[in-house]
Amino acid sequence: MGIVLALAAGALAALWYTGALTPARLRWIGIVAAGGVALRLMLTGQWLGALTVAGVAAWLVLDRRPRTATGMTAEEAGRLLGLAPEANAVEINAAWRRMIAEAHPDRGGSADASARINAARDTLLKHLRTTGR
Repeated sequence: MGIVLALAAGALAALWYTGALTPARLRWIGIVAAGGVALRLMLTGQWLGALTVAGVAAWLVLDRRPRTATGMTAEEAGRLLGLAPEANAVEINAAWRRMIAEAHPDRGGSADASARINAARDTLLKHLRTTGR
């Protein structure tokens, strides 16, 4: 068991070092790990624990909310920029320019607010590209 854990830790470290450890990949690693733990618990007769872990794995598989690296959904990003759900790229960029002018650190704003506004714009533009609008 120790060898398996050491190999798994080494694989995770290699993925992180190469920059290939994306949130989506990390999610699937969690699903596989939860499935393995559930199987191990079932084999040892611990059914309640196995069902609990299997439920967590099922939730990870079925949770289909689109997320970015920042964890912001397109709906959250639209609310942050004050946009309607059907906003196009021109409207997104205009709202971003308006908000970043107020929140930029060079203008007395905070770096955290600027980062959130930039992430919201990137999220919405990526959502536009993936939906083909």
